[in-house]
Amino acid sequence: CALRARRPTGCGEGQRQGSCGEGPAAQAVVELEPVNARARKAFSQQREKMERRRNMPGFWANVIANHPQMSALITDQDEDMLSYMINLEVKEAKHPVHLCQIMLFFRSNPYFQNKVITKEYLVNVTEYRASHSTPIQWCQDYEVEAYRRRHNNSGLNFFNWFSDHNFAGSNRIAEILCKDLWRNPLQYYRRMKPPEEETEISGEAYSWNWSCLIPGIRVLTHLSIQGAWRLISEM
Repeated sequence: CALRARRPTGCGEGQRQGSCGEGPAAQAVVELEPVNARARKAFSQQREKMERRRNMPGFWANVIANHPQMSALITDQDEDMLSYMINLEVKEAKHPVHLCQIMLFFRSNPYFQNKVITKEYLVNVTEYRASHSTPIQWCQDYEVEAYRRRHNNSGLNFFNWFSDHNFAGSNRIAEILCKDLWRNPLQYYRRMKPPEEETEISGEAYSWNWSCLIPGIRVLTHLSIQGAWRLISEM
């Protein structure tokens, strides 16, 4: 007798690895693509807005002045000096040694001539240890005052950290800048507007629903502005 051909009862080996099992998932990805595109566009726009805010004159002075620990370490004159700061960048390298580099960018000001001041720290489990610092080129009219401030106030403050490479306790300020302010600046930024106008980037009030940022079934929802900033900083 001739053997009857067996009727296929399911997907073959190749089919199981191919389109047979992927139909619903693939369709879901296609359907979610417009949503993903809108989310990516919104995320990109928000990132650009953050970058503009970071480079805005006075932004970092505002952030530092409102940080609960840093605010206790700055004077009115420090705050005025910081108002000329236009950006802050922190870079970390972990090979061959763990190094944290802090770069402070300034526009022209009556205090010093440097446009960029760099401070580098070797990082270990317990501390930040000063490794390198850009010498401050004080303006002639402020040089005497800078000398007086350094020698008349030996306590830990922003000016002594800023002007003295090996000042005792400066690792505390470096750690705050690297671990907290750089990663979460918007948490400490205060806009000078009435509460009812608080619609853009601010500390706690602003939140986005970043739905479907990842193609497929996995979604990312209710990403706070601080979370978005951390994500951007790691890109």
